Amino acid sequence: MPHDKKILIAEDDPDIRLILEMVLRDAGYAVESIANGKSIFERNEWPDLLVLDKALPVVDGFAICKYLKLKKETRDIPIIMISCYHHLKRKASELGVVDFIDKPFDLKHFLSAVDKHMKEVMHGGE
Repeated sequence: MPHDKKILIAEDDPDIRLILEMVLRDAGYAVESIANGKSIFERNEWPDLLVLDKALPVVDGFAICKYLKLKKETRDIPIIMISCYHHLKRKASELGVVDFIDKPFDLKHFLSAVDKHMKEVMHGGE
């Protein structure tokens, strides 16, 4: 199977989730989205990049970060966290989040961040 650039969006707001899906698909990415974090713990296929809302129902975005960074097969997946909780940027960084985007956000800025980290994924983190 050829290597597709896959992005998983974990966002509980259906309007934001839909907009992010459309923007990323229009940019040529394969996109999957989920409304809560619980299903992340049941996955056995992983994306190239995760867009993660901090305030998810059932399982919080920080708990998901901790879980993913402990697993060998997921610890190198870049995580872009989106949140209206601006003061959590430092904590997110400490948990291994590569980018923290404040809600509300500019879609061009969001896509630029995704593109930047996907290029790093495709070039082996160079």
